[in-house]
Amino acid sequence: MAAVQTDVSDKHGFGIGLSGGAGATVSLRLPGHPMSEPDERLGRLLWNITSLAGLLCDAPITMISQLQGEFDCSERGALTMTAAVALDSGVDHRRQWWRFAGQSSVVCSIADFSLCETAVTTPDRITEIGDLRLDSRCADLAMLKTVPEARFYAAIPLSDQHGELIGTLCVLDRVPRRLTPHQRDGLRLLAQQFMEQLEMHRDMQQLQRQTLTDALTGVGNRRGFDRRLHEEWSRHIRSGAALSLLMIDVDKFKQYNDVYGHPAGDVILNLLCELLRMPLRASDFVARYGGDEFSIILPNTPQAGAQLVVDRIQTMLTTAQWPNCMVTVSVGIATLEPEETCDFATLLARADQAMYLCKRSRREADKRD
Repeated sequence: MAAVQTDVSDKHGFGIGLSGGAGATVSLRLPGHPMSEPDERLGRLLWNITSLAGLLCDAPITMISQLQGEFDCSERGALTMTAAVALDSGVDHRRQWWRFAGQSSVVCSIADFSLCETAVTTPDRITEIGDLRLDSRCADLAMLKTVPEARFYAAIPLSDQHGELIGTLCVLDRVPRRLTPHQRDGLRLLAQQFMEQLEMHRDMQQLQRQTLTDALTGVGNRRGFDRRLHEEWSRHIRSGAALSLLMIDVDKFKQYNDVYGHPAGDVILNLLCELLRMPLRASDFVARYGGDEFSIILPNTPQAGAQLVVDRIQTMLTTAQWPNCMVTVSVGIATLEPEETCDFATLLARADQAMYLCKRSRREADKRD
């Protein structure tokens, strides 16, 4: 989805500006959330429900708020939340998905959550404020500064199958008014329909993630790696940004299994994956390539940046508390520099060759010692 201009007045004469006042251009990415746009299916669901709410209630603006949990259980959504937790820098995990009459997509923003948070305290009924300007409780609302012409607000809480309140479905208008009984009943049914569709969407995403995840270590599997590498290679071709790939092999892992047993080897692989993920960004991707081989995809990373990641990994492995004996790895680096072109199979072959050269050097060094 592309950024949209929010200074456009709709057919009702309702013009608004988000995060920057009237006339500001709003990105669909949340501040602090590097990958906050929904996937295609979730985007369509949000658009369809907010559009139906607008038609049902004759409201020029509709909005769905996410106050807790997460709507998006895709890999991208998980990375977004992982990044927020890792940063732990006051990032607001809440979201609002706005739909304006005349627009072609939902807009993600964080205008003001106070009304929505008040609405979820009454889960059994619709909250209506006929005129925001005349209600003393709304005098200091940030929303009235962000959406200066908003007069009417109505919201119904959204609860999941476990009864947890996760957000609201809201309608707004520029004139004081009330919903009709028919509109209230329809809004309740629409909220139920949204939650049913959202649960189905999340279940499908979870199943999809399972097919792309290694069962033992929880990192990506070979299928997930192949898909992600192709995506990042295509992004490199389009943008010209550097792309680096690390291939990692556990040294003498067969001997370790022979001495300590395969269950002990599984423990080592799990500990290794935990350490491999620590120095990575949310946009990086680690996968189990096969057996005791792992790979890390580093988007937008030149050779020097990839070497820095390897140095950090090696330092962490050296200082880690391993059961039984020290574990070491051999790492190969391959980088596509900006504007360099080759197919992703060649990039993979380069990284694989570099890894085996590193392993051979280690063996020769061991013989000399």
